[in-house]
Formats: sequence, structure tokens, C-alpha cells
Amino acid sequence: MFDFSVRLRDNPPLLALLEHYVRAGAGERLEWLDRVMALDGVEPRGLTTLHGELIAFGWVEQNTGHVALRPDGALAACYRVTPHGLREFRRVSGLEPVEEQPAAAEDSAPRFPRKRKEQADARPAVGSGEDGDSSAAA
Repeated sequence: MFDFSVRLRDNPPLLALLEHYVRAGAGERLEWLDRVMALDGVEPRGLTTLHGELIAFGWVEQNTGHVALRPDGALAACYRVTPHGLREFRRVSGLEPVEEQPAAAEDSAPRFPRKRKEQADARPAVGSGEDGDSSAAA
């Protein structure tokens, strides 16, 4: 199982980008924020990859249908942090306690016993008489 927290913790530019959206949206989480167009030490192509990771991990959501291009080339009202992204940022930053996940969550699911199938010959056939003769006269 891939631990996304480790990916965030081990990738400082990814953490810095998420932190930008967390801090910028601190006042109103529902407000759409302008896209970060430059990040120290990250090329434009790498910044696109980082945004893709934030979206793929569910840490930010994208307002694709209503994005406006500003005169300076920036994309306005493009992203906002999700509750999951905020929680993950807090966890990695040490602001929220880490919850221990059970090692085998799938194995802990309750198992229900199977129902036994009734034997077909134990029931009389539909339309048959008690003697088993299905050619009863009307």
C-alpha cells in the first residue's frame, strides 16, 4: 500500500505547493485560488507535474470549467485545497496527530456464513400430486 503522507513529506516542492494553497485558502476554503505559476527551484513542467499530483492525491480540486486567463498569463480562480488536503498537510506538518491504520483492514471485515442450498429432490415438484403423479385428471 502506498503511503501518500510519505510522498508529501519526502518531496519538499510538493509540500510547499500544498502549503501555499492551504495558507492562501485559510480564510475561506470554498474560495477558488489563482494557480501558482512559479515555485523556487521548480521548472514550469515540474510545477505542472506537482499540480497533477495534488489533484491525483485529492489534496486540491481544480475549477477547470470556469478558469480565467489573466493578462499576466496566470490562471485565476483555478484551485482550492480539499478537506483531505488540509488534513494531510496538518498531519505532515505535525499540527494534527497521526492516526494508526490497522495493518490488515481487509481481514477484519466480518464474514457471514453461507446459506445451505436446499436439495432439489427434497421438495415436491410444482403441480404434482402427493403420490408424485403429475398427470392428474381434471
